[in-house]
Amino acid sequence: MGKSVATPRSSKGRTLTKIAAAVSTAALVTTGLAVTASAAAAASYPTCNAMKSVVVTGSRFTYQPYYSGTGSRNCVMGYGAQSNGVYALQGAIDTCYQDISRDGIYGTQTRTAVRNVQSAEEVGVDGEYGPITREAMKWPLFEGGNGSVLGCTRPGT
Repeated sequence: MGKSVATPRSSKGRTLTKIAAAVSTAALVTTGLAVTASAAAAASYPTCNAMKSVVVTGSRFTYQPYYSGTGSRNCVMGYGAQSNGVYALQGAIDTCYQDISRDGIYGTQTRTAVRNVQSAEEVGVDGEYGPITREAMKWPLFEGGNGSVLGCTRPGT
């Protein structure tokens, strides 16, 4: 048998290959499925499972998804999620961007709408909701208990 001769590669190329392999392996081991880089990065955040009122200024507020275990709005949602957090997201999209059904289920329609929002707000377009999308998008602004929408705003972090 003859020897095989390896083609030389740069150390940068080997490092990137090792990182990509490690990410892919970790994704397969933990989920049994291959995931995108953005989904792998999002794995460090919990899934939004509720919605809460967020004070913008004075008596003005909006509703946003959050993770009830910690109270943090740094959470993620994607296809298949079902919660009041999804409902809050759908309400914001329906009020501030485009018509969308509000059913609390992150299905094809919600994923497409999130992609449209991400494109409009010029953030990474992957159809997944997370902290970057939350900060970039507009949310309905309410005041007091009258339930009428004053407009749309970016309340920030």
